[in-house]
Amino acid sequence: MVKSDKIRVLLIFVFGILVAITGLLAWQNHTEVEKSDATFAEGRESSGESIEPIPLVPVEEEVFAQNAPVIVNVSYTPEGITLSGTVNAQPLADALLLASQQLVPDGNVIEDFELLSGAEIAVVQVEIFGEVIDEDERSRVLTKYLSLGVNVTDQLIIRGSDRTVFEVIRDTPELGQVYDFFEAAGALEDLLPQGQTFTVFAPTDIAVEALDIAALQEFAELVQLNEILQFHIVEEVFNFADLAEGTTLRTLQGETIAISRTEEGFTTVAGGMVLSSDIEGTDGVIHIIDKVLIPGTIQTEIELNQIVVFDPVLFAVGSPFLADSSRPILEEIATILINNPEGNLEVQGHTDTDGSEEINLTLSQNRADTVRDFLIAEGVGPERVSAVGYGETRLKIDPEETAEDRAKNRRIEFRVN
Repeated sequence: MVKSDKIRVLLIFVFGILVAITGLLAWQNHTEVEKSDATFAEGRESSGESIEPIPLVPVEEEVFAQNAPVIVNVSYTPEGITLSGTVNAQPLADALLLASQQLVPDGNVIEDFELLSGAEIAVVQVEIFGEVIDEDERSRVLTKYLSLGVNVTDQLIIRGSDRTVFEVIRDTPELGQVYDFFEAAGALEDLLPQGQTFTVFAPTDIAVEALDIAALQEFAELVQLNEILQFHIVEEVFNFADLAEGTTLRTLQGETIAISRTEEGFTTVAGGMVLSSDIEGTDGVIHIIDKVLIPGTIQTEIELNQIVVFDPVLFAVGSPFLADSSRPILEEIATILINNPEGNLEVQGHTDTDGSEEINLTLSQNRADTVRDFLIAEGVGPERVSAVGYGETRLKIDPEETAEDRAKNRRIEFRVN
């Protein structure tokens, strides 16, 4: 009996220990569940509608630059819309495109966005410029873009207001540069006689800023701004409906510009795409294009002089006899002239300062005559080509200090007018 009692007591003791351990584990598990429930409740509360905004904190300068305002440009007319600038998300680009298509369901919508990465929290600023028919249309356009949740700057003008074409150009934000050029060239007062109507193909500020006048003047002797501006103007009014494929229009500069269509159906004028059309003034109409038009004479002059800068026309020393190595160069120049019939060519001969001025003048004239005769023999009309020797009166390098300087001054150049 005694032994049996001892065993019973031992079993009760072991059982007690097990019960105590089990209770301790259960208490710990209950505590963790309460904590988990509290965390879950906090999570649910934080996912509710009343979210406290996360305060902004200072960021590094380069990160801040990425989050500068995103600028979207909208060029609007009732006939078409051009979208450009930057967007910070593809869904925004898609929304802008859809809104534009809804505004002009029968017109062209051109999209040329740049996706700006790292600017997801940036402010989106939509700048709308162009032309509307009346205030009701202005309200409809602004409301459509405001519905996208962006900031909108209204720079729209009313079509048919009592302003001349040049005044309309002045008041159109995207044409500020070309207006300044017209003003500087005196075109506003002297370009056309009173009572004349005309059509202006006006390049955007972006197109004007992309034009490197200095680069043009490096290869063209007399690039006149006025001549380029006149190449953008046609007498009489030609509305967009008149700009049919294959149409040619004579400009005030004297050369013609051709109308064509791209494969996508867009209208181009001498290679410049029409972005907005039929913007009216009291004395004409404006079509906005994406390119500065360069007259064919200037283009040809640049092309010819680029050739002879890299492959000079060479002669036997002290003589007018053409080097055999220069014949292919002049054959290429003759082909260009034949394929570009606009304008007449002046072949210009130049020398260095070695020898007397009189001898150099004669040598330069004889060399220019040699080039003229070669071009005529290749098929260029003789009435289009003249030759003038300038001797040492127009040095490219002055003073001459090295043999290389003298070599650069001995040259043939071309002027097309």
